[in-house]
Amino acid sequence: MWECSVGWQQAQNSNQSRVRSPYFPFQKFCIFLHGEEPESVLAEREYLRERVDTLEFAMDFSNHQLKKLQERVKELEDEKDHLQKELSDALQDPFTKYKKKDPAESTAKRGAPVGHQGHFRAKPETIDKTLDVYLDRCPICGGERISPCNHTTEHLQEDFEDCKLITTCFVHCYYWCPDCKHVVHGWGENEISNAFIGPDARAKASFMRHEIKGSYNDVRRTLECFGNLKLSNAALVGFDKHMTQKGKPLYDALKQSLPEYPFMHADETGWKRDWLWVFTNPFITFFDIDESRGSQVVIDHLGAYYNGILISDFYGAYRDKIGAFAKQKCLVHLLRDIKKLLDGDLKKHPDAERFLPLVKELIQDAIFLHSQHSAFTSDEYRSGRKDILKRFRKLYRHAPLTHHESDNIRKRLITFKNELFTFLKYPAIEPTNNISERAIRNSVRFRKLIFGNMTASGKLNVALAMTIIRTAIQRTLNPIEILRDIAVKGTTPELLKRFGLPTTMPQAP
Repeated sequence: MWECSVGWQQAQNSNQSRVRSPYFPFQKFCIFLHGEEPESVLAEREYLRERVDTLEFAMDFSNHQLKKLQERVKELEDEKDHLQKELSDALQDPFTKYKKKDPAESTAKRGAPVGHQGHFRAKPETIDKTLDVYLDRCPICGGERISPCNHTTEHLQEDFEDCKLITTCFVHCYYWCPDCKHVVHGWGENEISNAFIGPDARAKASFMRHEIKGSYNDVRRTLECFGNLKLSNAALVGFDKHMTQKGKPLYDALKQSLPEYPFMHADETGWKRDWLWVFTNPFITFFDIDESRGSQVVIDHLGAYYNGILISDFYGAYRDKIGAFAKQKCLVHLLRDIKKLLDGDLKKHPDAERFLPLVKELIQDAIFLHSQHSAFTSDEYRSGRKDILKRFRKLYRHAPLTHHESDNIRKRLITFKNELFTFLKYPAIEPTNNISERAIRNSVRFRKLIFGNMTASGKLNVALAMTIIRTAIQRTLNPIEILRDIAVKGTTPELLKRFGLPTTMPQAP
């Protein structure tokens, strides 16, 4: 034990002597530091500590700056999105559907200002004739046990008679009906309840407005100059509303009769923010102002499947979604497109120069054959039709053309191959859509005057008046007489019968 402790002590002394010895080989460097001197390692450590502190400070500063830049980028992106939305809204504003504001959201006070003096129509100075209105039976229950009351009322109404302004005083005699327990009275001939202006003036004002295309100012001045009838523009608007209220059942009946016709021409045109549609043939012209220009409008008027021949242009609304017994496309539209291409430069496309004249000649020959239908015998007409169809099959089977627009004509022949020469099979229809274009032309001129309508009631007023007037003219009816009857009696079974419609339609209120 003692020997071991002495040996350990000697070993410790020996080690200490070796460390202090100048001959110790690891005094200047350390094998655990890869041979580097401890002083240099410690100096490098101090330098690295200072460098790390500097870089950490720079990183913190950079992170702070990056965060500020990110916030600024987000602000600029939000501002960019806002400006892009404003630009998009400004570009789409002319094509955006106008939505009428809810009156409940308006902060403005409705009505005239406080103290505003109201305006009333002046009472006529002279009365030209007086008519007593008597009753034979109760207008409510039809009972004949009515007894007169000791009470009468007077109603003054101005109207035209033989192109002269006449003031009529209607004296209403009141009666007591014991069956329905009501006090009743009647209405005179051509008398409109609670109206100062008679039906003839209203009918002429509506005709001048919607058929002759006069503004409200022009209509008012015309009635004042030629008939000495003084009106306001607001009164003319009221006439249109009253005519729509009374004539709406007739308008609906005409709409329901559209699918019953064997053929129908259809067309559409812009109407401010809406679209004016026309469905017409030699017996009816129906106008409708709708928000949409899609196929659903055609379906609403002619049905999902129209059991007749639909004549239209090449617009997509009349294509796949619309089912029909047969369709005929307007060949004039096709000829115009061909003429436009032929007038251009086709020298670099000789195949198109040869193809387009052949198509043009074929269409012109088909139209000529149709126009001379009555001059040919049935065999001659059938032979000519077969020749046209044979030439047509060769054309639409032609190889693709090098000229893009000309090749589109070839593709159109393929797409509508069953809808281009329907008129040869059914000579009663026309190869063009000129009937609907003529029907809509007068409305286009009227649109230039009024610039369309903003309200649903205004659109219905225009469509109804134009429909009734044009259809009455087509059926050789006097449109002013029709409008006058509607203003007085509304839509009656007799009126529906004059238009060839079922007499079971609901009556106007």
